[in-house]
Amino acid sequence: MKYTLVMRGHPRYPERGKKAYACAQYEKTLSMQELIDHIMLHGSCYRPGDYKAIISTIAHTLAEKMAEGYKIDLGELGKFYLTLDCEGAESMKEFQPDKHIKAVRVNWNPGKEFQNLKQKMEFREDLSRRLQKETLQIDREWQHNKYSRESADK
Repeated sequence: MKYTLVMRGHPRYPERGKKAYACAQYEKTLSMQELIDHIMLHGSCYRPGDYKAIISTIAHTLAEKMAEGYKIDLGELGKFYLTLDCEGAESMKEFQPDKHIKAVRVNWNPGKEFQNLKQKMEFREDLSRRLQKETLQIDREWQHNKYSRESADK
């Protein structure tokens, strides 16, 4: 897994200064078709259309059943459930769902296949973004110095 380093401070405690944190870098977003193509490369008795139908049906059913109040356990994939992003009301009597519930969020508790991913990964810093940023900074400084020299010569 590639990562880049960024310096971040805590917004509530700016006096603590900034620390270096790793940010995951992704090669690209894999489409459903690309994922199915990858599965097919590993041998499968199903056709690509079967996978599309199964994934679509599972997505539709998950949304339907979670909206009915179910938590869904998909074994090795994990558990899916909803939480509410709410704004508080002054009292229980004053609480209005349409007004105070701002969003419904889908949460995921990873299953067995996703536990201990860190141990399955090799981390390497992606220097390309840092080098781009440093190159742009050097270029800006060079341009600024060039214009300063030209102004001074006039």
